[in-house]
Amino acid sequence: MDEERKSVDAIMRKIIAEIEPIKTLGSGKAILAGIRDSIGKELTNAPQVWPLLFANLPEEYLGNKDSITAEEKAIYLSLQIYAVMQQGASKPERGEEKPTRNIGESLRVLRGDENKAKAMDERFNTMVTAGSFEELAHYLRQMVKILKANIDSPSVDYPKLANDLFWMQKGKQDNILMDWARAYYQTFQKRTVEKENTNE
Repeated sequence: MDEERKSVDAIMRKIIAEIEPIKTLGSGKAILAGIRDSIGKELTNAPQVWPLLFANLPEEYLGNKDSITAEEKAIYLSLQIYAVMQQGASKPERGEEKPTRNIGESLRVLRGDENKAKAMDERFNTMVTAGSFEELAHYLRQMVKILKANIDSPSVDYPKLANDLFWMQKGKQDNILMDWARAYYQTFQKRTVEKENTNE
């Protein structure tokens, strides 16, 4: 099990390492634009992503004519999140220097003051209670677009995200989403406790 997890992490890290040095060049921008263009499409309808994805997946992680594997889906969605976050970016990714616990921690900066927190909490809760992987993917992309639009240089651990998305499809969804929720809400925990103590 651990070997599978490391492999999904490593594949995502390797793909990012290929794109990072060229992302401000024409070829890199074209790759990222192609990935962004795949958003909302099934992998079967996203030929622009195939060379990048399939060239980096070991044979046992490749699907067949009847199915797309959990590895393919997890890395495909993580690549889309990465490409969204790179739009207009010129600085290298800081993921290796400043890893986050999970995407919940990355998104919690959106809570800002308490007025913003309510709207963001509703969006986050809708995402983590989604009825399917596809629905979750839709809401996750929406949240990341809001993150990109509102926060300068937000930190996202894409290999960790790929890993989480892989295990969600392997029966660990509830555990992972609860961990996202813990990381997302943790920032306000102390303030809430202080308020409750004051009200007593």
